[in-house]
Amino acid sequence: MKIVDRTLSFQDVEYQLRNINGLKCVYGDPLMVEYFGEDFIKDLKSFIRSFPKDTDKARAFMHDEEAFLKRLRYFFKMLRYSEDQKAKVTPQLTGLIRQNAKANKCNLDILHEDSLKTNFISLLQLEIYLRSRYGGQLKSAKNFGEIRPSIDLFVESLDKQFSHEYYW
Repeated sequence: MKIVDRTLSFQDVEYQLRNINGLKCVYGDPLMVEYFGEDFIKDLKSFIRSFPKDTDKARAFMHDEEAFLKRLRYFFKMLRYSEDQKAKVTPQLTGLIRQNAKANKCNLDILHEDSLKTNFISLLQLEIYLRSRYGGQLKSAKNFGEIRPSIDLFVESLDKQFSHEYYW
């Protein structure tokens, strides 16, 4: 899949599953997971586990998984947008994430030497963006369902704004 000018590989998808699980472990209740839902994570695991190694079978598999690929496309477009916003991941936040990852016995693959993995930072930037943009609404809302339409409009806008291409 290609989003704007960036080609995404199967490995990128695998990394993001690891990162989402890491974010859930260190953070608890990320808005990104709330928006996409636990079923997205299950579907992502299933997609990765079931992905054929044979190229012809992989093409057929992806065509069969078109609905899931749309959700995956939305996720990667949101990642791309939040990266462009350049939300600051401070050394203090990095330290807290590292500390929580060790204390909660999370998969330490999200950590890199004395920092965080670059693709995990991208996911963290998405979470920071969602919290900065929708956190105020969430505080005044009775539940997440009240702000979901706002995020849906944002995602639909991104889908129109950012080009994409599937490589079948």
